[in-house]
Amino acid sequence: MAAWVLLALLAVADRASRERAGHASALVSYVAGDYAVAVGPRGEVLSPEELAEQGQFLREAAAELRAAAAEDLARSLDELGARVDARAAPAEVIGQAQHIAARIAQRFDLAVLPRGKPDLRRGQRLYRQACAACHGADGTPPAADRLPLPTRPVAFASKPDMSRLSPQRVFSAATYGVPGTAMPSFGDALGEDERWDLAFYALTLAHADARERSRGEDLLRKAPRTPDYLQLAVRSDDQLRAALSHSGLSPKDREAVLSAVRSTFPTIRGLTRR
Repeated sequence: MAAWVLLALLAVADRASRERAGHASALVSYVAGDYAVAVGPRGEVLSPEELAEQGQFLREAAAELRAAAAEDLARSLDELGARVDARAAPAEVIGQAQHIAARIAQRFDLAVLPRGKPDLRRGQRLYRQACAACHGADGTPPAADRLPLPTRPVAFASKPDMSRLSPQRVFSAATYGVPGTAMPSFGDALGEDERWDLAFYALTLAHADARERSRGEDLLRKAPRTPDYLQLAVRSDDQLRAALSHSGLSPKDREAVLSAVRSTFPTIRGLTRR
């Protein structure tokens, strides 16, 4: 066999393994993000449907890793699945899921952070082209009778719906699709940078109040405004709210700052008061 043919086959195999690993990482990330909705701190079942989904996601992820020749990572997911079946506390499951997702990303060199500062204007354009039909131009999905889908699309304009999502999770959904839903994969249709642009833009839709954003920008002028898009890429709104809870700001002002950071990418560290 000619050397170039062998190299081409190896490249295809490597790409297939990375795609399987990427899908597995996305599934594990869903568990890390949503397990607390399924099981409470004392092991009480909050949602049987969510709990069943968490277990299914981990089994699918383990199968993908075995197909990618990562048996050790698959066994780690088997062990995590047993903890989910035992209704382990959210802190334990979430911590293990995050650790395994990071190991998968490192092993297969997956894109877990943007390579440059996202472009929200391009993200808005891509959102209107690829997402608005199902998720709504303003982030509010059309009524079910106008959009007959097996599951309801995420309402990006809803703060409660978006509270646990980070740009990284939206990026994963755009890259690999979402199992059990009508959300398709855009991994081939959109480039990596485009998917990050779209993901960051989607997080702005829950913060569309111009007055709230303007108030947040005024507050940020009193703090260092170093761009920190890498930090924001992996944090959900609830995680940012938790960070801001130590700022000394009122709940209303904290929400205004959150609105501003999602739109302008400044750091929030300077808002902590001593």
